[in-house]
Amino acid sequence: MNRTSWIVVAAACVVAVSLRWIDNPYMNFSALGALAVLCGAVVRPTWLGMLIPLGCRVLTDVVIQTESGGGVYSSWMFVYAAYVAIFALGRWIQPKHLPAAFGTGLLSGAAFFLISNFGEWYMPYEPGQYMYARTFSGLTTCFVKAIPFARGTFFGDVGFSVLFIGTMQLLASPLRNNSAASAETASIDA
Repeated sequence: MNRTSWIVVAAACVVAVSLRWIDNPYMNFSALGALAVLCGAVVRPTWLGMLIPLGCRVLTDVVIQTESGGGVYSSWMFVYAAYVAIFALGRWIQPKHLPAAFGTGLLSGAAFFLISNFGEWYMPYEPGQYMYARTFSGLTTCFVKAIPFARGTFFGDVGFSVLFIGTMQLLASPLRNNSAASAETASIDA
């Protein structure tokens, strides 16, 4: 990974952490899914790529728990599993261009929605007490009630995936042009 990639990943971490700590008009508007996509696409080794978005999520969950008591919840393991799945999507698809970043952002939002809300349905919010009936109808109700939260997730995952991958493209362009010009100059000089 080159210096430019590290700068973009570090900036994406700052954006992702900051968005979890500020109030915004869209529930679940976050850059963490896009950070997981970016890390899947560019960070090597794999363990480090997974650790970055998960570490950002742990950090923000701890701060939110300390400040408001809302950072620890029964389905947390499903939320973290969703970020691992999103990382895997980024690793598998390798979005290097804007259309691929857009598509990966959509898949990221869908993965987060399905995995995290399945966890919300599956896990008790208190021992033995469930928010939804443990039936297919209860699962459907859980997904339907989660739709208002999905808007922010999709806006964040798609928008920031495009922004982060687009920034990588933009910053890499001058490097490629300079490398090509250097190679051309070297061949002329020879």
